[in-house]
Amino acid sequence: MALVEATRLWREYHLGGEVVEALRGIDLNIEQGEFVALLGRSGSGKSTLLNLLGGLDRPSRGSIRVNGVELAEMSKTELSLYRRTTVGFIFQSFNLVTSLRAWENVALPLVFQGIGRFERRKRAHGLLERVGLGKRANHVPSEMSGGEQQRVAIARALVNDPKLLLCDEPTGNLDTATSEQIMALLDESHRAGTTLVMVTHDPELAEKHTQRTLKMADGQFLTEVAA
Repeated sequence: MALVEATRLWREYHLGGEVVEALRGIDLNIEQGEFVALLGRSGSGKSTLLNLLGGLDRPSRGSIRVNGVELAEMSKTELSLYRRTTVGFIFQSFNLVTSLRAWENVALPLVFQGIGRFERRKRAHGLLERVGLGKRANHVPSEMSGGEQQRVAIARALVNDPKLLLCDEPTGNLDTATSEQIMALLDESHRAGTTLVMVTHDPELAEKHTQRTLKMADGQFLTEVAA
């Protein structure tokens, strides 16, 4: 069953009197439980597509359905609820709150769901243990390495048990050994049943870890490669 269904999806931006076509009428189906890579150079449309899947942006035209719901027709409030309950985000730059401890960063999405502090802390500590950072729960980001911060970001992305995990260059700022640790965590999440979409510039990373690679250029899919 398809978790993601996009049909004739366009995203245009108006910049300085010109129209920039970031996505140009793409069609996409992603099955529940798949691990898909979006591969291409900067400006190919990968991150734009990821933002549309995550409800961070709206298409100019076309249809995009996730878990049977049409995102283009959602109100701002409905999109906010969708982001809190259906998707998890992992970014290249980690996007941790520098003043919060690791467990507080992980628990942050639960605050917006009205979950009490005791339960938030319990879930956050459990996920930090899962990613090998149980002993670092009370450290702030400046006291952690880049790899540790990314593991905190992964734990935060998983705290709501999302159906769809969106990863935008999750290893882009990390060395090779740490990147493999991060990818091992994403593989574990995939084996547990989560659907993953990962933006990457690295074809070897895509080939090794994902089931399907969609190569993009100029806002369109060029080729599809199965692992």
